[in-house]
Amino acid sequence: MHEMTDKKIHDSVLELIGNTPMVRLNNICADVTSEILVKLEYLNPSGSLKDRIALEMIEEAEKSGQIKPGATIIESSTGNTGFALSTIGRLKGYNVTIYETMPGKAGSEKEKMMKNVGAEVRLMESEDTEGLKERSIAGSEVELPGRQLCLDDEKADSSVWWARQFSNETNVKSHHITAEEILDQTDGHVDVFVQSIGTGGSLLGIGEVLKKACPNVKVIGIQPASSKELWHPGMDFPVTEIKGGIVSRMLKSGAVDALVRITDAEAREMTHRLWREEGLYCGVSSGANVYFAMREAKKTDKKLRIVTLLNDHLTRYLTEERYVT
Repeated sequence: MHEMTDKKIHDSVLELIGNTPMVRLNNICADVTSEILVKLEYLNPSGSLKDRIALEMIEEAEKSGQIKPGATIIESSTGNTGFALSTIGRLKGYNVTIYETMPGKAGSEKEKMMKNVGAEVRLMESEDTEGLKERSIAGSEVELPGRQLCLDDEKADSSVWWARQFSNETNVKSHHITAEEILDQTDGHVDVFVQSIGTGGSLLGIGEVLKKACPNVKVIGIQPASSKELWHPGMDFPVTEIKGGIVSRMLKSGAVDALVRITDAEAREMTHRLWREEGLYCGVSSGANVYFAMREAKKTDKKLRIVTLLNDHLTRYLTEERYVT
């Protein structure tokens, strides 16, 4: 990750990735003793924490010779990684193709965003989820058909590089830097860390570093209630060419203490509170994170320092508000 400097003019928007600010919640925490600190990942240039992994994965692939000039970067995504790779890949001069797996109108919205910055987008025809009672979406599950197509494309064409966000260790390593930022901002004092699980990269990467620096820290991961797979720490999770990866390692790592689930409605309700009561214009996974941060705060009269991420911007949810990982 590019280190922040004191210069007044940056040479590229890529230098603005990372080093996001941290804010203490006020009104939402009025009735609890603990403090909740939120790291504003939606202030990254493309609007989400996925800028961190997109930049690091591409630059690592450049160094190792996996990407050469004129290459095409491909990925399967529900939106944030797709847009981050589209933004950064195009800035670096590569072709970018994204299999967009977000169902419904929101998928079409994300398709337009990525096309606007010069990417090719192949919108996946996933099942219509309009009528479902539980409308949260587990990215690790809906992305699977797109991952298979990425694998097929990469095998068929040597100029294609699949980023493999779900299994690329650079994803995890990029969040070691996020964790170092958190430790710097909190003077090394974190009691609880909460994060939604998509690829598992941010939860594992941050959890690994925090566990070393703060041995008593409690690390909590969140799954959508719609997930067909119920995970728990220590379990075996199968690894294939399109599945497992970081999640499999995360479950065995010892870096995560608890895995919880949340409904779409619960996540949305807290997201609206963040907009209205704190002026924090984040997306729905951020509401899920703060919901469980508050649950931890309400368990004790001690003054815990609870840290979480606001993963992306509310502009990702103009068409539909859904808890998507």
